[in-house]
Amino acid sequence: MTQLQIPQRFPLDNAAQIFVNIVSKGETTLSRIGLVMSEPVDRKRLQQAITNIIPVRFPYFQVYLKKSFFAYVLERTDDIPQVEVDSFYTNRHVDFHEENFLYRFRTGGKNIALEMSHILSDGYGTLVLLLSVTAEYFRLGGIEIEDFPLIFKPGDSIDPKEWGCAYAEVFSTEGPSMKAEKQAYIPEGKAIPFERYYTAQFQMNLEETRKYARERKVTLVVLISGIYLWSIQQIYLEDLNAGKAKAGQPLRFQIPINLRRDYPTLSLKNFSYIFSPSFSLKRPKEEKDLEEIIQIISDDIRYERHNHTVENQIRRNLRLTKSPLYKYMPRVIKERFLAFFYQIFARGLFSGVLTSLGEMKLPPALEKRVESVDILACNSPAPGRNSTMFSYKGILEVNIGSTLDNLRLEEKIAGKLKELGLEFKLQNKRASPGEIPLGN
Repeated sequence: MTQLQIPQRFPLDNAAQIFVNIVSKGETTLSRIGLVMSEPVDRKRLQQAITNIIPVRFPYFQVYLKKSFFAYVLERTDDIPQVEVDSFYTNRHVDFHEENFLYRFRTGGKNIALEMSHILSDGYGTLVLLLSVTAEYFRLGGIEIEDFPLIFKPGDSIDPKEWGCAYAEVFSTEGPSMKAEKQAYIPEGKAIPFERYYTAQFQMNLEETRKYARERKVTLVVLISGIYLWSIQQIYLEDLNAGKAKAGQPLRFQIPINLRRDYPTLSLKNFSYIFSPSFSLKRPKEEKDLEEIIQIISDDIRYERHNHTVENQIRRNLRLTKSPLYKYMPRVIKERFLAFFYQIFARGLFSGVLTSLGEMKLPPALEKRVESVDILACNSPAPGRNSTMFSYKGILEVNIGSTLDNLRLEEKIAGKLKELGLEFKLQNKRASPGEIPLGN
């Protein structure tokens, strides 16, 4: 059998071409998935697991970000990612231009965490790499982890499609043109220093919350999105009455989706896009109750699915990056152009964001040893909060990362959950004592 030739350089996928031009101290592009074990983690063994598996099974992740005249590229290196001690604040900035990997493994106490930049992959790719390294970690300790779709082993063959751009693989560039959306209302707040990242973790009983959603004939994602958007509406009405917001501004919600569910691919690069339900209020009397907002979200998602809005958004982006004018445009000009493109078509268009990773399931041997999961989206200067939801072992968790110094949104969500009779625990996970109070 002919040995697979691994390229020395890899192009960025379509989404990464945007992310590479916006990364900064204030927008790190680093998302985090962590596993909390039943026993303390051996850092040396974790390092050996990384050394064993990444070069032979994930060579397309053993790369540095490099500049060429026309584009950024990912260039292979013989260097091995080194395990870092976990820090009080996570998802913090890394300068990828200084030969730093676009991800970092971190450990402290019982946790193994992976923070990965969207320049390299999305939540799916992050989870595959984390679980694969974790399985190798346990194998080195004499514990075999069962075969599992999300776990790759050192001896497995590599398919070239794993490092390909799934957007270009699945979609063509043909599609209707799309107009720019109106800027959305974004709750005000004072930005905290770049080196910090506050989080608020809501934990609920999965079955009780799912039952509540089923009674309303909606999914968990629609229910939680509805509560989240209702809470944003309440802040908007307060700001409207105080003269801090404009009447008629869209309240637009971003719900990223994993496209692999509808379009199977082997790629471990980015392959997600967004639904964007919205509504606007011209006056306070038009306030919508939770049931109305849930219906709006359901209807808008159904409409966007039927009209292939997500697919057309992707085709628009592909047309841009595949055009000869763009392809042969010098990189320094592309940087400014794509930053402007992002400003027009993404930044400031959403009042809130909620990414759902669904129900986390692990193979039996690993589930026995992983007590809990911790997922935190990358920081977002606009709208200032970036949230994830997922469930594991019967617990539904909504984790809100915040770059703002107030708890207006978190307190509105907590109040609505109490009103609905949905029990929850709220924990401000990573704020230093005395910096910001935790609501009850």
